[in-house]
Amino acid sequence: MKKIALSLLVFTVSFGIYSCDPWEDDSYHDGTTPGEEVEIPGNWKLTSITLQEAFDFNGDGTASTDLMAETNCYQNELMAFNADFTGISTSNSYANVIVNGDTYITECIPEMEETTFVWAQTQNTVVLTIDTQNINATLNGDVLAFTIPEGFTASDGQPGGYTITQDIIMTYQKLP
Repeated sequence: MKKIALSLLVFTVSFGIYSCDPWEDDSYHDGTTPGEEVEIPGNWKLTSITLQEAFDFNGDGTASTDLMAETNCYQNELMAFNADFTGISTSNSYANVIVNGDTYITECIPEMEETTFVWAQTQNTVVLTIDTQNINATLNGDVLAFTIPEGFTASDGQPGGYTITQDIIMTYQKLP
């Protein structure tokens, strides 16, 4: 009788544990390490902006697809995700790149721009809605990345002149 009661107790406890979903508000996502949970709410820092093609914007003789390294702009850019599914993106600078033949003139323009957004999560997809535009981001552990179509442009400044337009991949990492 004790074995039956013990088996019934183990079954009931196991069923109760496996039938509950502790993260019903979708603010948590399984990380890349077994047992790791990554919570979306919090602060995320921009760690890279990747272009489709490599350029030598800083004139060091080495072309790179890393716009942050090539321009030294976009440092300390943050996204704050709130638990109520709202957020704010803070921009402190942007790169103004002018094409001059085979060389580039790059200026990092300081700014303080804050943009509000709302967000939703389904598994490893986080949808950011800025104004009326939806941007699908992919969550991989504590890294969040999304593509902005034609998010980078540079030109020679002449009407009808030379223009570079590239999609960019923005990558953010969760701050501790």
